Amino acid sequence: MIIHVSEIYLFIDYLIAIAISIIIALGLRLPLLPNKPIRFSFETSALFPTPVIAIGLLAICFSLNIYWIYDGMVLAILLGGFSALFTKYLFDYVFPKPPEVTEDSQEVIQ
Repeated sequence: MIIHVSEIYLFIDYLIAIAISIIIALGLRLPLLPNKPIRFSFETSALFPTPVIAIGLLAICFSLNIYWIYDGMVLAILLGGFSALFTKYLFDYVFPKPPEVTEDSQEVIQ
């Protein structure tokens, strides 16, 4: 796979996508971190999964040789904004939360 942009531009584009996604997510009033306990929380926040989605979409575009203009910087800004909007409004519909398991509802699977 040949990527026609220098490595420094790729690194800058990833940083732009991360920064824009976090800034817009905070502007949309997503919490910076999920509620405690963080390990078992399925709540969306500004730090996860928003920048991960932005990096993933940007990596897919770069692997398909889609850079658009300014060596992908405008694409990084747009995808960062899209990932924040997706996380705020569509994430729970696409990836629903798992059902809650209580002590009474646990079944033994044999």
